[in-house]
Amino acid sequence: MAVWLFVFVVLAVLAILGSIEQFWFDETWLGVLASDQFILLITAGLLLCLLGWSLIPTSKLAKINRLLKAWLLASIVLLFVVRTLVAYVAYEMHTPNARYMVSADAHIHTLSDGIYDDILGTSFRQVATLHNIKPIIPSAHHPSTLKIYNPFGEFNPNPSIMSTQEDLDKLKSMEGMTVLLSANPNVTQADLSKLAKVQPAMRLAAEILITPIDKTPSASGFDTNQWLRTRHIHAQAKILSVGEIAPLEAESLAQRFYFRLEQFRHRLRTHFYQDWHKLSASQSQARAVSLSLMTGDRALIDKHTKELYQLAGISHLLAISGTHVLFLAVILSELVTFMTDKFAQRIYAHLPRWQIRMMVMVLASLVYALFTGFDVPAVRTVYLLIAAWLVRYLILPTGMISVLAWVALLMIWLDPYVLWQAGFWLSFIAVLLLMRYESKIDMTNETNQNQGQLIRRWLQFKQAVRLQFWLFFSMLPVSILLFGKVSIWGLVVNLFAIGLFGFVVVPINLIAGAVFGILPELSQLLWGVSSAVLYWLHDFLYFGLSSQIGSLGAWLYAPFGMAGFLLSFMVVGLWILPNVLPRVLIILPLVAMIFLGLPKQIPHFKLIILPSDTPNISQMLLSYHNANQQKYWLILNDLGAKSLRANHTQTLTDQLYRLGAAQHGIDGIIVQSPSAIFLPVVGQLAKALPVYRFWQAGNHEPLANIHHTPCRAGLHWQSEGIGIKALTGWHEIGDERVQHCEIEVLADLPLNTQNLIEDKFEPNFGETDTDTSNQTQLIISTNREPMLWQLWDMLCLSDEELKLVTPAGYHSVWLSTTHAADASHVKANLDTPQLLYLDK
Repeated sequence: MAVWLFVFVVLAVLAILGSIEQFWFDETWLGVLASDQFILLITAGLLLCLLGWSLIPTSKLAKINRLLKAWLLASIVLLFVVRTLVAYVAYEMHTPNARYMVSADAHIHTLSDGIYDDILGTSFRQVATLHNIKPIIPSAHHPSTLKIYNPFGEFNPNPSIMSTQEDLDKLKSMEGMTVLLSANPNVTQADLSKLAKVQPAMRLAAEILITPIDKTPSASGFDTNQWLRTRHIHAQAKILSVGEIAPLEAESLAQRFYFRLEQFRHRLRTHFYQDWHKLSASQSQARAVSLSLMTGDRALIDKHTKELYQLAGISHLLAISGTHVLFLAVILSELVTFMTDKFAQRIYAHLPRWQIRMMVMVLASLVYALFTGFDVPAVRTVYLLIAAWLVRYLILPTGMISVLAWVALLMIWLDPYVLWQAGFWLSFIAVLLLMRYESKIDMTNETNQNQGQLIRRWLQFKQAVRLQFWLFFSMLPVSILLFGKVSIWGLVVNLFAIGLFGFVVVPINLIAGAVFGILPELSQLLWGVSSAVLYWLHDFLYFGLSSQIGSLGAWLYAPFGMAGFLLSFMVVGLWILPNVLPRVLIILPLVAMIFLGLPKQIPHFKLIILPSDTPNISQMLLSYHNANQQKYWLILNDLGAKSLRANHTQTLTDQLYRLGAAQHGIDGIIVQSPSAIFLPVVGQLAKALPVYRFWQAGNHEPLANIHHTPCRAGLHWQSEGIGIKALTGWHEIGDERVQHCEIEVLADLPLNTQNLIEDKFEPNFGETDTDTSNQTQLIISTNREPMLWQLWDMLCLSDEELKLVTPAGYHSVWLSTTHAADASHVKANLDTPQLLYLDK
């Protein structure tokens, strides 16, 4: 029952979370959903439903019992849906819908996510709650230098008059909101050096710019909105100036205890950050990983180390997992029971030994989970220990898989947004797989008792390798769904990395942290050993994985869409949960996946817009497929970008792999603009995947590892059913305004334009009938300089290759931008072109 209930609840809650933005709540319902009494009411309803389920007797009235269970199951799922609505309303009550410039007191409860360092240029990031929020009125000190929407100033042109009631309501609603404070020393002009002194249990007076959370996922697929919501952060806030920093008084004993834990984490960070600027990059990152494995503090780990762990497939080892919590809990419970055996055996007359052990394990795991940030894997371990204690104490007739499902349901009830956390899925699925595999290991060990020691060691090694393959392939669907790709090197590296971290590095760090307050010299010695081990591990990984051989084909991408993921989950579920449905049914999704993975023979001609986090550029993938061939062309444009993001090439490579273009190979790359901004990107793409030709507008030194051709007027490429020709581009003239390369594509298939924006009201061109022909003439024109088409006008009179007309039987499509130069006289030569825009 628990497993099926978990499945139905997850589907219902995810459906609500994905569509809840479309809901509308009136004031009455908002008041009901936001009240504490309503939460208590639905919680009581849930407990009554569960109690009713347990009281249904097993009798001959099987049909009535099934109906009652079905009704209770539906009621429980409905209560979870209502709980999700309550969580959404509670979150949205403090969420701003515009940018505001305010002064406020930021209450710091936890350790910061980033350190403000002027020397290294690292950014400050800190989760904080805002209080005493006041509007900043434009004045001589704050003129309109910040071009932002500030309603408190705009609604009140007279600073001596108080803001309107609407403004005051906004201030009141933001009181107590949680924000992610940020400050970058590389871009700010204000003196924010005080931020280096901020630590937990402090109050920071600051002027900040509050910005709503962007709900558009990044080009890499990372969803900032979901990530911040899972942390209950309502907005992002940029620090403009810093005022007084003062201690923050705890409001309760529990909060005082929590502050002490966070301050101890900060003390450890300060200890590790000593002489940080004198260390090499390798030495500092070995320290940073040591600190992360002990306290869960990943603020000191830089981007390169995170990418190295991702490439090695061991980034999960950087997080505080159940292994860390369980190790410390077991050690402390053994120590307590040992001391009890020696000095206080009379306690056993009142409490059994196993209860004392479980009590210590639960308390130790709870404290350590709080100490490391209360991440999902650590919380799951605490709840599982409590559940196991209750099952044994009450002698409940339930299996551990059901207990795991009940724990997951409890976490969903407490926070429905936990379903958006990757750690939730990876943690519970890993535990489920280990539970299923443990029974097989126990059966194998019983049969190998009579074997020799050498043979038993060999069999244990085979079991470890088999377990790693079992975990890798069973978690492959959910890993690719969550992260978009999975490193194949994880199969190999995890074989020794899990043991190295679990039996060497993590115990050393935990022991060093436990004795730090008593024997700091011993702690420093142990941390030195841990850092040395990690230093050599990082060097080994850099040497083995960052080379040409190590990085080639290191990533595994999904060869199918959402339907393939659902079928993969069905296969894994039927395999690891044979008691839910017959395992023979696994044949059905396997056959469906085989048919889904077969090459599709449907002809198509598509222009796919590739999103980017860099503004003022365009990236398009031209995909053509007929019965005999498949062609891919990548078309790039610089529309005024100053620079590209650091991860631009990797994000673009991932997008090409997900679309299946990289595996086939890119037949050509065209950079229409004469800018050199894309040259490094094309060079790196040519190393990562097959690229057969490269057309670049302007005069540039040719790239060494690719067939580089200047994109000039008249340059063309032809294949069966599709041809590409450059209409403009005269690199002989030393003026970039006439070096831009506009292109024409002729294809014998209709163009799929579902992701492009159409302008149906362009003057001088009537309505466009997109179904008049099955052949397409596509012109891509993004140039901003009118001189380019003026020169084309003069030259096309004497050059037949440059003339632009609509061939008989073709449908014309003109793709441009809103800032492109006027080309009405060129469009007049075409037969009622369909007008599409990249940015309108």
